Amino acid sequence: MPNKRDNNDDSQLVLVQQNLRSLPEDIIKKYADYVELLDLSCNCLKDISWLAEFEQLQHLVLDNNRMDEAQLRTLKQPLPQLEVLMLNKNEFSDLPTTIQLIRRLFPNLQYLSLHGNPICPDGLELQPFSSYLQYDYAYYSNYIAHSLNKLKFLDHGIVQRTYRYESFPIKQYIPAGRQTMKTSSF
Repeated sequence: MPNKRDNNDDSQLVLVQQNLRSLPEDIIKKYADYVELLDLSCNCLKDISWLAEFEQLQHLVLDNNRMDEAQLRTLKQPLPQLEVLMLNKNEFSDLPTTIQLIRRLFPNLQYLSLHGNPICPDGLELQPFSSYLQYDYAYYSNYIAHSLNKLKFLDHGIVQRTYRYESFPIKQYIPAGRQTMKTSSF
């Protein structure tokens, strides 16, 4: 059953934990013309092609849906009005493909969050205190920043376009006090 975050605000529709694989046609017809924020967290979405009907949609939350690149491919028409996209705790595993799809489908995106996906080295799925986490996250964030030129916020912070993602200065990411160890072969 649809919930509105505020009874006086018809621009926000929340359908959390409804076991949805797609959005029912009656809900699309009823809400698509004016909803600006749609939260479909904790569902089982397999098809998002119907999103094209939501021409006013600016904020989309698809957290915890077990989505991957295949579900993004079901959306055939871009949503140029979308500014905020939350895809936390899904199954996106191919960074270049995911970002290529996001760039094509959401060309004016300003905020993107991918925490808890295999492509996001944020430590949520890694062993504690990974020595590579800082460098890996810098690579990931710079790759996305250079791919999505209108993006202002990524995951938990302001986008900083400091390096070209192909040429990271690895020395900068070695924690202070850690010495490189020389090895010799026998």
